[in-house]
Amino acid sequence: MTRYQRGRVHQALRRGTAAAHKALDHHRLMQRLTSSDLTREQYAESLAAMCRPHARLERWVHESRHHFESGLELSPRLERLEADLFELGQPAPVPPASQTPPDPSGGRAAWWGRVYVLEGSRHGSAVIARCIHSSLGDTAPCRFFGEAMVPGASRTLLAMLERELEDHDALEQAVVGAREAFAIYQAELETFDSRKDAVEMR
Repeated sequence: MTRYQRGRVHQALRRGTAAAHKALDHHRLMQRLTSSDLTREQYAESLAAMCRPHARLERWVHESRHHFESGLELSPRLERLEADLFELGQPAPVPPASQTPPDPSGGRAAWWGRVYVLEGSRHGSAVIARCIHSSLGDTAPCRFFGEAMVPGASRTLLAMLERELEDHDALEQAVVGAREAFAIYQAELETFDSRKDAVEMR
């Protein structure tokens, strides 16, 4: 099988998911988080929309047998999101466990693709947190976006991705898994929007 030079795996994952990542970032529920005119109500609505897809992706990654086999110590963030929603007076619409199987199909390589999406979301969180505090003040609850990366964690994860996905087939499966994660997240946001529109039209 074809081998990728060190660092090429991360580049390939970025290229392979760039369109999906951009589409998600530009969804109105995500994009307005960095807007200077963000309101507290809009912030609560966006967090509520993110709750279901984040819960699903986090469960797929954290409760998979591949997580236990990998030796990674991933830190969950769902409780932080729910705490922010509670403080904002918004209920957390977390899907029942039966709707989020802990180990979907796709194998170990696809699981690494989901890890890439889930953990990669932490990188932009600091920027979003600053924007939220700039718009809503320092007292706005921001546990979810405000969590700092553990020093060295990103470097360790990238090194593991390079090692685990150096084979061409494994890398391709990881890209597919990552794209599916982005697509599911996007679909959940669209579903949230549709439900909201339906309620407002009654």
